[in-house]
Amino acid sequence: MKEALFAQTSCIILAAGNSVRMGTDKALLKFNADQTFLQKISEAYLLAGIEQVIVVVNSELFILIRESNHNLSKKVLLVINDKPELGRFYSLQTGIKFLKPGNSCFFQNIDNPFTSEKLLCELIIFKDTADVIMPTYQKKSGHPVLISPLLAQEILRTYNSDLRIDLFLKQFEVKKTETIDPNILVNINSPEDYSSWM
Repeated sequence: MKEALFAQTSCIILAAGNSVRMGTDKALLKFNADQTFLQKISEAYLLAGIEQVIVVVNSELFILIRESNHNLSKKVLLVINDKPELGRFYSLQTGIKFLKPGNSCFFQNIDNPFTSEKLLCELIIFKDTADVIMPTYQKKSGHPVLISPLLAQEILRTYNSDLRIDLFLKQFEVKKTETIDPNILVNINSPEDYSSWM
């Protein structure tokens, strides 16, 4: 049943930022004694049954992950964003280039390691109802976001990489689904954030 729900669905994790406020790569922050943020997030998607997990990284992080023997699943594909200064929209475009044709796609930032299999199951059931499926908690939108194959291709065709992703998505049909999970709103961007959540 789960395999059918998540058939033709991929995931893109955006991790190419320079983590200036944090002072170190957020992808390699410890979530617990055994997992980094990157390991925890990618595992959540794999446990849900998603076969393609794409992680967009900068060149320095790519080297760090490779040198650290990060123990990622073979289903996790690291993709280098060669222009991280262009921002998140360009990172998302970079990841979409590697999507399997016809796949819907979850995407999220590396700074929220609390994505769960349960949350993904809550969102995936609405896959065919809109171009954008977005979780909300007390009417505030969070992550991950699920986009349709057609919208993924529209993002790829867009030439303005300075766009804010949230404003771009508002141009399309958006389905917001309320969840009881407040962690969809988490953004761990500084040492203070990290101390308060971990």
